[in-house]
Amino acid sequence: MSRKRRAHKERAGDTTGMMLTSLMDIFIVLVLYLLVNQSSGIVLETPDHVVLPDSGVDTLPRQSIQIVLSDRDVRIQGEPVISMRDVVASDEAEIAPIRQAIERIKGEAEKRQEQAGVDTEVTIVADRNVPYKVLKKIMVSSSDAGYGKISFAVNQK
Repeated sequence: MSRKRRAHKERAGDTTGMMLTSLMDIFIVLVLYLLVNQSSGIVLETPDHVVLPDSGVDTLPRQSIQIVLSDRDVRIQGEPVISMRDVVASDEAEIAPIRQAIERIKGEAEKRQEQAGVDTEVTIVADRNVPYKVLKKIMVSSSDAGYGKISFAVNQK
């Protein structure tokens, strides 16, 4: 019995080190979580001559076709499509060059992805001084091209 007690006392005197394996696992999971969630936002680049309206926004921008409306022209994915003067002067509810440009982009995306289920979302980046009449024409043109989900880019308050 005394030999058992002596052995127990000798083992009790040794201090065991901290197990770092589980701690390292937690840190790795935390780092991976932060890396994945850090890059979830999409940055919309607005031209210098476009001043966005302010709004209280809760949702983040998503990947979509960008239509930029300035006082000079209408650009889709950075390419000029039609002048703003022509859009304002038009009596039509739909602007044909805008619809055609969106349909062309949709066709190219379908060919690249080889599927019909391409995201049909448009983000309108409009100057705060663009009249509603013009916005309505842009929305009708994009919905006629098959892009019914329309978002507006704003400055977050």
